[in-house]
Amino acid sequence: MRQSIVLAGFVAVVSASPAAELVRRQNIDFAAVNAAPAPQFVGPPVTATSQNIDYNTAAVTASGAAAATAIASSAAKAAEKRSVEVELTKRTFCFWPFSCGSGGSSEGSTPKPVTTTSKVDSKPTSTTSVPVAIATYDPALECAAQGDGYGPKPDPDTPEAFLAYQPFHDEAQGAKVPSGYTSTFTDLNAAVNANTYLGLITLQSYDVAGCASLCDNKDLCTAFNIYFERDPSVNPAAQCANPPSITNYKCTLWGSGVTKEAAVNDGQYRTDFHVVITGSNGYSKVETTTPVTPPGWQEPTKCGNGHVGHNHPTTCIGTHFYPGPYNPLLCASYAVAQNAINVKANLISTVLSWFGFNPYKVNFFNSYMLKKDGKPLGTYCSIYAQKYSSAQASYDPGFQGGFTWSIESSWSWSIKA
Repeated sequence: MRQSIVLAGFVAVVSASPAAELVRRQNIDFAAVNAAPAPQFVGPPVTATSQNIDYNTAAVTASGAAAATAIASSAAKAAEKRSVEVELTKRTFCFWPFSCGSGGSSEGSTPKPVTTTSKVDSKPTSTTSVPVAIATYDPALECAAQGDGYGPKPDPDTPEAFLAYQPFHDEAQGAKVPSGYTSTFTDLNAAVNANTYLGLITLQSYDVAGCASLCDNKDLCTAFNIYFERDPSVNPAAQCANPPSITNYKCTLWGSGVTKEAAVNDGQYRTDFHVVITGSNGYSKVETTTPVTPPGWQEPTKCGNGHVGHNHPTTCIGTHFYPGPYNPLLCASYAVAQNAINVKANLISTVLSWFGFNPYKVNFFNSYMLKKDGKPLGTYCSIYAQKYSSAQASYDPGFQGGFTWSIESSWSWSIKA
């Protein structure tokens, strides 16, 4: 079945929590990330032979902006003087003629800085639309023909024979790595499932170069997974519970890297028919892909080797997490919206700018793909009042809460003067 899905920017917004201040030292609110709902699709539907998921740019921009809901500032009163991390300070301001304090603001006083909050909003909003599937035919009918696969049919026609069929393994192991990509895994008996899924194409051969070309021409795509899948020739039902098989060549596209840890789809049963997968190869170009430059921002700078992030608690204005493919446009929109709120509601920010440092103005943001036990989750954004160099990015989340957390595609942007 062919499906076309348009996502108006999946928004499960997670901001950092006013819980313990020390949470801000580690930058990431892991509990909030764990609570964030996954996108509607984390892999191809069982009956799909083709599926396209598009993220609407205008809606993505609105989704990023929706994360900024109130005035927020950094804790620092001046730019950091050291490149190493300063100690976490209490979020208190003492600007004459306003009173000092770290509690909530009173009416008529300057709004106190807001610590980043940790919330998950899974309810649809005006910037979140429900994907609509458009089917050209209905393969869900009982015993409906599923189309004839282009691959060979092992004999005997059993799942075990399919998995043991040597030509599948020879082709996967002998595949040439496409230009610009690196091989991340070879000849697995499982396919990738992850938050960063962008679509499925059924090919006429084990065409690695063709799958790479599809990724190159797909917005946000930075990796692909190609594999052999044993599928039923008709949709299994009571009267056709275990039909003859067909072999499909499947190519899936991803808005992140693909890893063997994310290859968790080893098939399923459709009534009595056993779907299995083999010859699964993964290829990634995250290390050779430079993200776009959003309007109003300078060209991006890779943070260290791309696998570390910025973590500067005293100049951090806020953080947000967006499940789905890596998309720094979300972070840029969040930063711009936060500046707009602060400028509109907080006149002191203009005065502070005269002294060279404004804790209410976002001048810099860092975005990266956050991974949990090797599986990509989504885009994590941190916005800062101060600009930083690539060498000052050294944050590696490591082992937290029983899971190993890691970073890929870490880039930073500075606001244009």
